[in-house]
Amino acid sequence: MMKTIRNHPYVSLLLFTLVLYLAGNQLLAVTDTAEANYALTAKEMVLSGDWISPRIYGRFWYDKPIFYYWELALSFTLFGFNEMAARLPAALLGSASVLFTYWFARRTYGEKTGWLAAIILASSVECWILSKAVITDSTLFLFMSAAIAFFYLGYAENRKYYFLCYVSAALAVLTKGPIGILLPGLACFLFLLYKKDLKEMMHVHLLSGLLLFTLIAGAWYGTMCYLHGNDFLLNFIGVHNVLRATVSEHPSHNKWYFYLIVYFAGFAPWSFFIPFSLYKRWKEKKLDLRSAHDATQLLLIYGFVVFLFFQLVATKYTTYTFPALFSLSILTALLYKKQDFRIEKAGLACGLVYTVLAVTVAPSIMLNHSGKEIGEALAHMDTTHKTIAFLDDYRTSAVFYSGKTIYRAEPEEKMASMKPGGLSWNAKNVMPFISEEKLLHDPNVLLITRNHSTSPFLVTYNEAEKADRISIPGQYTLWVR
Repeated sequence: MMKTIRNHPYVSLLLFTLVLYLAGNQLLAVTDTAEANYALTAKEMVLSGDWISPRIYGRFWYDKPIFYYWELALSFTLFGFNEMAARLPAALLGSASVLFTYWFARRTYGEKTGWLAAIILASSVECWILSKAVITDSTLFLFMSAAIAFFYLGYAENRKYYFLCYVSAALAVLTKGPIGILLPGLACFLFLLYKKDLKEMMHVHLLSGLLLFTLIAGAWYGTMCYLHGNDFLLNFIGVHNVLRATVSEHPSHNKWYFYLIVYFAGFAPWSFFIPFSLYKRWKEKKLDLRSAHDATQLLLIYGFVVFLFFQLVATKYTTYTFPALFSLSILTALLYKKQDFRIEKAGLACGLVYTVLAVTVAPSIMLNHSGKEIGEALAHMDTTHKTIAFLDDYRTSAVFYSGKTIYRAEPEEKMASMKPGGLSWNAKNVMPFISEEKLLHDPNVLLITRNHSTSPFLVTYNEAEKADRISIPGQYTLWVR
């Protein structure tokens, strides 16, 4: 059976990854806040018919570029607004990433290395999670990996591949912004610097390549600048790139060992074996970067650039260093090339464990981080003339599932300091707000709270006019009057 599988690698890998990345997706609720933001934005794109300017809560939204929203919107158009459709783009792009890794590693190092690299990538924890998640990272991974791979092929084989490098970088920039060209470009430049071959810069089709890049990426960015002007530049470039790089959005993550933990958790199970194997190779004096394959040198440089760049950036996310797994997977395959049977067994075992987790444990975890229950309850309620508001923990996913306007309730004096505007993280507060004081005087209110909420306002609200209490299965209570 293993011989048959190896004789049809693309079919085998495609079937393996599709099963792995699609299994149980219909059971996984859209979670807050990242997944819900993407899903709701794409839903509004479909409903509004505007496929150029992303919007959320009816307001223009400049958090990310357009490409991933196009993927989601197309999936919703074809399959409806549901979990399977929401998670389909990541699954397909995750599978494509595995196949691309196999293709490049096989072309560069041989069949066995390509096969092992694909299995290692497909069965790593982070690749599995992000290939099921409603976020941009699977798409970004493919395009940034392609940019590095095609640069190498242009350098080593045929300079026409450089054009595919520019195309891939342009699509990466359309997926997540400037890092789509910055990180691959920096890695490629440092590689040529290390090789003492900067004269190759004369042959990378810089002018025609950048023109091609600009035509692809610039079409959407130019349109957005024309349509939205300074508002787009301030929010997309200022807040979501400059501010993100200089001011931490999540200060609690600012630990020097943050990405070290991400590496061991995200590249598990393979990450735990690599340090000892590298140490053993070093003791045997078998680690020599200077004599390594050119592709190995480029992959090492690319991996270090990704990790170092995000280590220096103020805002830290668990997903930021995911593109480095392209390098890690291929380099790990080279390291364990002689243990192919063990790698195959471990990869299949991981796949089985992940699939079981996806249909048993994951659904309850995802539901606990989602407003699906409250959203579906609201969708079946007649809320005509009702003001719906979240008191405690605002859930964008509840808006996605219900299709209804839900306000975020805050004290009047606090609301002014939370409004979007300027170069601050308030730019993310685009949901509709309503003051707690106004809710007290509104006779038609549907207030959503966490079960066992201790908010002082809830006591005041209930005492002002006795509200009917409706418990929603899970985490929420509705107070209706």
